[in-house]
Amino acid sequence: VDTAHGNIGRGGPEFTVQFAAVLSPDAAKSAAAALAGPGRNPRVIETKREGTAIYHVVMGPFPTRAQADAAGRAAGHTYWVYEGTP
Repeated sequence: VDTAHGNIGRGGPEFTVQFAAVLSPDAAKSAAAALAGPGRNPRVIETKREGTAIYHVVMGPFPTRAQADAAGRAAGHTYWVYEGTP
């Protein structure tokens, strides 16, 4: 059960659409703002790799890869889909 993402009792994998991974929080925020639109709510997630902050512009999670792929295509920007959540 993953209550943080609202998956109570659903089970199964989730999929995330990622549009960018950059070193600048301002660049990530700008990219997220450019992607935003009706039904599209991108967000910026910060991760650390070897002590360096990386800012990921993502949407999701989506219950299926097909739904994640459709969201990426609808955004009209380069994207990739991965299983799991950031």
